Amino acid sequence: MTVLTKGIIQDFISGDEYAFTQVYRLYYKDIRSYCFQHTRAAELADELTSDVFLRLWEARGNIDPDRELKPYLFTITKNVTFTWLKRTLSDQKMKLVFRGRYLSAQEEASQHVAITAAMDLALLRKIMGRIPAKRRQTFELCKIDGFTYAEAANMLSVSKETIKEHMSLAKRDLNKLADAADYLYLFLPLLFSLDNLF
Repeated sequence: MTVLTKGIIQDFISGDEYAFTQVYRLYYKDIRSYCFQHTRAAELADELTSDVFLRLWEARGNIDPDRELKPYLFTITKNVTFTWLKRTLSDQKMKLVFRGRYLSAQEEASQHVAITAAMDLALLRKIMGRIPAKRRQTFELCKIDGFTYAEAANMLSVSKETIKEHMSLAKRDLNKLADAADYLYLFLPLLFSLDNLF
């Protein structure tokens, strides 16, 4: 069948499912082809095509039986397809916006952490200036620079036991100095928890 008779259109408008099937069979390939051309995805084209026929069925009461159905159907198809395209572009734009905001927030947070860490480290080094030189050097190698006790011992040409002794005394000294710098109460537990790594 290549055309729809006025009777079929009237039956379709009245809600006849067989008439709807005839409309569907006649226009399905053209509608799906149009949707696929704009989406380039078979599954999505099927989904949009179904949406087109669903909207046609729901709006059947507004159709003029004296006019051809094809222009009306293709208007629905364009609207469905362009609504999808608009939503997709909007979603992509929003993803870019949120991605930009996320990266910006991450960068600001990283800068804040880096600045805070640098300030804390500078303050720690200042306080450590009150600790005897060998203890300070040992503490900096092991806790700030990240060397193991064995590596620090090798670098300073002393035994590992000497490094342990210096670290123990440095921690004791820092505990005494903690009253002068409140932030150390937060920082020292972290430093002492690193003992398990050595």
